[in-house]
Amino acid sequence: MIKTLLAVACLLPSVAFAEGVRIELNSLTTHDMSCRMVFTAQSEAGVEGLVLETALFDTSGAVILFTLFDFVDLPAGNLRVRQFDIAAQSCDAIGRVLFNGIDSCEGVGCAMPLSVNSRVETVEVLG
Repeated sequence: MIKTLLAVACLLPSVAFAEGVRIELNSLTTHDMSCRMVFTAQSEAGVEGLVLETALFDTSGAVILFTLFDFVDLPAGNLRVRQFDIAAQSCDAIGRVLFNGIDSCEGVGCAMPLSVNSRVETVEVLG
């Protein structure tokens, strides 16, 4: 029993490390006739540069934009906030965000899985 608990305790740091890059859609606000998308991002292992292929869908499921979101650097363990302004787009029309793939990534954290979620109840985030 004690050996099992010690083995599990030894694995815990690697489990936390394996969480990789976490991205959350934090808020959407209208700003200068654009939709401002605010994300929080964090990497346990550190990333020197991360650019994600991103597709935005409307509330009926149609793709309204395919673009690149540059999350720049994500220092190991530090929370970062990134914002992207989508010109001439109503925030109310966005129903889903899909991180379709990684355009480019540099750093140890790039080998870790990407996890995504949304604080915005009306917008689903997939990755």
